Amino acid sequence: MATVVSRRYSVANRPRVIVSRPLETTHDIRTVVALRGELDAAALNTLFDTFDDAIALDDSDVVVDLAEVEFIGAAWIGTLVRSRACLQAQDRELTLRSPSRVVYRLLELCGLSYLIEPIGRVEPA
Repeated sequence: MATVVSRRYSVANRPRVIVSRPLETTHDIRTVVALRGELDAAALNTLFDTFDDAIALDDSDVVVDLAEVEFIGAAWIGTLVRSRACLQAQDRELTLRSPSRVVYRLLELCGLSYLIEPIGRVEPA
């Protein structure tokens, strides 16, 4: 799996965005954007740039892995919606993977829970 860590962070900061391209079992290649930590407004510009880079990388669909996200701000939800619209205009898809219960609830409140892949979906208790 080829992995590119966003270079837009200083060495002192732990990267919150990782872009990788794993070979899927269905023989198609999808770009995976893995987010981690508390995603607040402080790193929002980095996310814009990273999603733009991931979208421009090739013609593959984009999967956003939310497994290590502890908090996600509303502005980040807007970025997901913007990126999805950009991909749809290119006949590509954006899906979400493995959200925590807190992130799942926010996605549900925003009407975006349908974007979550069935594998790894966390239903609220």
